[in-house]
Amino acid sequence: MQHPPLTRRHLILGSSLLAGIGGLLNSTLGRSTHATILAANKTNDIPLTFSTYGLPKSGLNQAIDAIADSGYDGLEICVAPNALTATKKLSPVQRREARIRLKDRGLILSSLMSHLQPLGSREQHSGDLIQLNQDCILARELAPDSPPVIQTVLGGKSWDVSKQKCVDRIADWIAIAEKHEVPIAVKPHRGHAMSRPSEAAWLIEKLNNSKFLRMWYDYSHFIFRDMPMQQSLQQSLPIMAGVAVKDAIERDGKIQFLLPGAAGTIDYKRLCQRLHAEQFTGPICVEVSSHVWKKPDYDATSALQKSHRVLSAAMAAAKSS
Repeated sequence: MQHPPLTRRHLILGSSLLAGIGGLLNSTLGRSTHATILAANKTNDIPLTFSTYGLPKSGLNQAIDAIADSGYDGLEICVAPNALTATKKLSPVQRREARIRLKDRGLILSSLMSHLQPLGSREQHSGDLIQLNQDCILARELAPDSPPVIQTVLGGKSWDVSKQKCVDRIADWIAIAEKHEVPIAVKPHRGHAMSRPSEAAWLIEKLNNSKFLRMWYDYSHFIFRDMPMQQSLQQSLPIMAGVAVKDAIERDGKIQFLLPGAAGTIDYKRLCQRLHAEQFTGPICVEVSSHVWKKPDYDATSALQKSHRVLSAAMAAAKSS
């Protein structure tokens, strides 16, 4: 396979600490702590990454190669318990091999997709704390100088009923994140208790605006809900660590997720323009929904390539406009 030009990737890799903590540069604390990184990253290039959530049949090394071959700047690793790349399934040898392979292929590790459930039972919470600690260790082993963000949804149904429990439980998460110096990002998800940027902002404020707790932005969870993109970005940018992208359509009152660009419902050029205007440096990560990869005719290679074409074109158009 012919590799696409790597100019943008080389520029991104010129800032050695960009991966993972990129979104934190946009917070007040991050700006002062990482001023030298911002100075080095004058091109304001945003890394384009791909989540291994969309490669459910691939081992980690296979996924790294496939993502690199498709021209991405980096990747997100799905470390949820049921994934092939789950934290508990990656041996010390596999971790060392992956770290070397990431470096050899010139990829950044932008994020780990975990699956923590703060609204579950006490036993669930205790297990999640063990899981989060192991995720943080993995983050440090794979990218010791630039640990990836650990991003997760929160589950549940009612925000009014659940929000104080989230505050109490996620305070325990922050203690672990601070110990390892690995940031966590919570993702508002339609149908879950926390489903709006305003709710994520409230949660982060209640937890003292910790630089180790940020938000993961995904407009596919806000579209068709009277939340225009610009409004949702205005609420999210001050607390945002990264951006997940996929299309969404509404049929008979139900949402179906598709590959980026498949439906044309989300204007990625406009999204990238706003991110560039606000000097956002976190990753844009392609997240292939299970609505897509669970289909019997799903072609992972095609998904990688199609998504890259759509997003790289939108990013280039936004930067030149």
